Amino acid sequence: MTVTTTAAKLYNCDETRWQAVRDRDARADGHFCYAVTTTGVCNRPSCTVKLALRENVRFFPTPEEARAKGYRPCRRCSPDGSDRRTAAAEAVVRVCRILDEALLPPGLDELARRVGYSRFHFHRLFKSFTGITPHAYLAATRARRVREALSLSGTIADAMYSSGFNSGGHFYAAAPEILGMTPRAYRAGGDGTDIRYTVTSSSLGPVLVATTDRGVCGVLMGDDGSALPEQLHTVFRRARLVPADDDFAAAVTAAVREAEPPPLSRELPLRIRRSALAVRIRRTVPTAVAPSG
Repeated sequence: MTVTTTAAKLYNCDETRWQAVRDRDARADGHFCYAVTTTGVCNRPSCTVKLALRENVRFFPTPEEARAKGYRPCRRCSPDGSDRRTAAAEAVVRVCRILDEALLPPGLDELARRVGYSRFHFHRLFKSFTGITPHAYLAATRARRVREALSLSGTIADAMYSSGFNSGGHFYAAAPEILGMTPRAYRAGGDGTDIRYTVTSSSLGPVLVATTDRGVCGVLMGDDGSALPEQLHTVFRRARLVPADDDFAAAVTAAVREAEPPPLSRELPLRIRRSALAVRIRRTVPTAVAPSG
């Protein structure tokens, strides 16, 4: 009797299959898979995802049969044999899309569940691809909405609520870090504000970094570095824009170099890579550059 035949007999009923799942028995991999009705995910028996309730588990001879019933393969254990790094990148992109589009996105537990990971594993996975946490990406998305809304909304309060802030105190406390100036000044095109800026290079193309005495007010990226100052002027049409001196430019260049994305980010679309890089630059530049008055 072959080992394959023996294993097939060992896992030929739901009781022994369930025991293999409880034991996370790697010897059962390839002989069957299981799906969880509450998550819609199909897993290998050895998958280390949190154990589901028995009444929510269904068994299938192959991942293909589970997929035919509407279950998607787990991103962690890849029961269908798909490339794990590609699957992980797709999961990160999917979550970024959810965070970009939802005004009130689900929590990390729900986001991780949607893409077939545990909360802890997905948090680590997301950071390994983007260099930032899901929470930081969400905060950056909300900050982008604030900046856009301040230019379009009738009032500052309209911009605040349309961007997902539900508290004026929270909004005004976050404003200096998000805007580098008061919301009123930002909405007025930087009226009365001195802004220093410089353009430097990064692995994702030219980057313009602009600061005020309150912090970073702009991180712009594109394919043509010479066009970025004009974009800055469009946003801050009433500000006094001052090109960087040598010390400022050198400090920004060093900060951008420190903020470079992790190698795995190459698996992600350029838009997401640039968004994550901008977050890291905003965190790095204020500690590396102290704008003079």
